[in-house]
Amino acid sequence: MEPGNRPPEDAAASQPRALGSAALVSVAFLGANALAYVFTVLAARLLAPAAYGELAALLGVVLVGSVPGTGVQTTAALLLGGRDGDRRTTGRLHATALAVGLGVSAVALALVPVLVALLHLPTAGAAVWLALLLLPQTVAVGYQGLLQGAGRFRRLAVLTVAFGAGKLTGGLAGLLVAGSPAGALAGMTAGAALTAAGGWVAAGRPGLVRGLRRPLAASLRAAGALLGLVVLLNLDLLLARHHLPGAASGEYAVASIVAKVAFWLPQGIGVVLLPRLADAAGRHRVLPSALGAVAAVGALLTAGTAALGGAALPLVGGAAYGAALGSAAWLFAALGTLLALAQLLLFSGIAAADRLAGAAVWAAAALEVAVATGLAATGRLTLLSLVATALITALLLVGVGLLRLRRARAVPAVTAGGVVPAPRA
Repeated sequence: MEPGNRPPEDAAASQPRALGSAALVSVAFLGANALAYVFTVLAARLLAPAAYGELAALLGVVLVGSVPGTGVQTTAALLLGGRDGDRRTTGRLHATALAVGLGVSAVALALVPVLVALLHLPTAGAAVWLALLLLPQTVAVGYQGLLQGAGRFRRLAVLTVAFGAGKLTGGLAGLLVAGSPAGALAGMTAGAALTAAGGWVAAGRPGLVRGLRRPLAASLRAAGALLGLVVLLNLDLLLARHHLPGAASGEYAVASIVAKVAFWLPQGIGVVLLPRLADAAGRHRVLPSALGAVAAVGALLTAGTAALGGAALPLVGGAAYGAALGSAAWLFAALGTLLALAQLLLFSGIAAADRLAGAAVWAAAALEVAVATGLAATGRLTLLSLVATALITALLLVGVGLLRLRRARAVPAVTAGGVVPAPRA
């Protein structure tokens, strides 16, 4: 029986377990992000401002370079569909993660001269270590996908935190020993390699199997769509940095932390849900309740932020922040909630092999850039108008996703053969 075709009573009985798994994974994701935040704070204290700016820029490149690995993770979760795969399937997915990691690392190595010139790096060492870091990081994320697809969420939570802790420990060791961005990235590479080895054990020591065409193509398609979401998630912050004065962009950056919290807080729901999206019946059954759960979490956070009023931003960033935005911090909580909903709808589109879902994300990013640029050109771009632009763009994206979901739900109802499961490798 396909995982998405479980009897209704089985699905209902699994709901408490799914909620517990979602909460566990959400805590793990928040923990991993907290460790990354701790690393940036400590790096800012250990490095000179110019060196810290170099490291921050390179970590932004790492974020983009990690997207292909997330595509592999998404593909693994969908292909396994909530059950343990056979050795050939897991072997193909393992080989796909390794191939993507090698490819991303090779591209990054080829782009080292470009990174040195673009980011004004004093030497190429840090860029080289960045390229090497992307290999174990991609493979480790692939192991997370195997655990996610098999429904082993406790192991996934442990591996997620361990990966964050490994990179933090290695990066700090590199900073203390070398005192440079290159040392930090070298230590992060070592930490990522060690935790990737642990991930291989946790995932059941998968082998390597040929026949990568289908999982590789699926991973690259997913990565293209997810890259658009990464861009959209950080776009308003980049626009603020580009168009607004330094003090205003700094306040916007602190307020965007609220949006990131609202986005990351319900991440466990999407992680647990994703394997159940492998077929149309699963998507149509569980996606509405998952969207409702994410919306409820976001509504609570938005209401709480609104209740704090003008005290919200000083609570996050200190007394120096909040004068310009005042009590408008709740808009950022609403923005993060809408982007979390957009992510769930994007996962559904990837599962349905709907290429327009990814195109919609990129179109939303282009629209946000166009509107913000137009406002800046006419002198009407402010903190409030920028967050309003991002908020309306995200709302339109969610609206389009819901319309496409409604249309997709109507298709199986008129087919004679019922729901056709998604193809498997």
